[in-house]
Amino acid sequence: MTQRERSLAILVGICLLSVGGYYFWNQYSSALSTRDRQIDTLRKRLGDEDFTQKKAEMAIDRLAVYRQHALPESIRASQSFYQERLRETLETTGFRDVVIKPLNGRRGGNHYQHMFTISGRAKMEELVQFTYEFYSFNILHKFTKLTMIPVKESDMLDISMNVSVLSIDGAEEVPKPEDVRIPQLTHGKLKDYSETIVRRNLFAQANKPPVFTSKEEVEAELERSFRHRFSASDPDRKDQVSFFLTGDAPEGMELSETGSLKWTPSALGEYKIQVEARDNRKPPKSTKQELLVTVVEPAPEPMRETTPRRPDFDEAKFTYLTGTVAVGGQPKAWLNNRPKNQQLRLGPGDTFTIGSLKGKVVDVKDREVIIEIEGDLKVLTIGQPLADAATMGPASDL
Repeated sequence: MTQRERSLAILVGICLLSVGGYYFWNQYSSALSTRDRQIDTLRKRLGDEDFTQKKAEMAIDRLAVYRQHALPESIRASQSFYQERLRETLETTGFRDVVIKPLNGRRGGNHYQHMFTISGRAKMEELVQFTYEFYSFNILHKFTKLTMIPVKESDMLDISMNVSVLSIDGAEEVPKPEDVRIPQLTHGKLKDYSETIVRRNLFAQANKPPVFTSKEEVEAELERSFRHRFSASDPDRKDQVSFFLTGDAPEGMELSETGSLKWTPSALGEYKIQVEARDNRKPPKSTKQELLVTVVEPAPEPMRETTPRRPDFDEAKFTYLTGTVAVGGQPKAWLNNRPKNQQLRLGPGDTFTIGSLKGKVVDVKDREVIIEIEGDLKVLTIGQPLADAATMGPASDL
């Protein structure tokens, strides 16, 4: 073999080895990739199966909880128990004329849905108590409809409700109240729900804020007791208005919720007082007013005529304010003249003569009455004798 032939043979051998090596390397790499894909597929399958198993376990646990809070699968026993439970709760919370009717239920999968209609008559606070007890009994039941119609000239409501509750296959006993009862609902206890709901007038127009009717500028005398009465009217006639100081007030100034302002100024000047009038609706509406009090030097004491000495026995000392009521929509103050065993019912503008006192009723408030006697305004509170009425100031300041 010549040198040229030998070189050619070596070159051909190298080419054959290269082609063979490349072929076998591709086969090896392809086998590795196939194995990796198979491993990934198996891992994914194992993950899916593990996830499916966990879902199944969670579903089993959830079903066990549902069974604890569901009625037993016996339809007749469940219907009888729940109907009796509804009646007991309704009557305990104060419902009257209760009628409960079972409706045709529906089966779906592994559960049966019982349905009932309820009608009766109750006050709003009794309805709130019933619904609180309903949801505190933590089983698989709910309201599907609730209708309230106010009874004319009454605080009662005609109420109709639709209720549904579930029975679940595998539940053997009715839930025990002590095992499923919730001690407190999401927004608090029964008292919290009652305070939020009962005070709302659900059937009235939107609440309107009070409107101030008292003066915005007054004068006070230096180092002398100063009294002023705030007043406000509310477009919603049944609302009660209370008054509160807001912002910074001079030292020693006091304002009662009925609107009586008391203060003894210690320095001359002008004082701006921020006052809020707030009604008792839920939620309340309020209005603010700024009162300008100008403190001036006291005027000289006027010379007063000597009044005759009052007799030792004065009926005014034994005449008491016993109550303030609304009669036919008009406020009235009840004065009891004990020596004469006489009951006086006086409204704003009415005059009276009791013992040595002659006066006129200016205003009737909650638990107090404003009267004018000998040119002075006086305030008389329940249980206080007429002779001890506290002086507010001259009537001309009102």
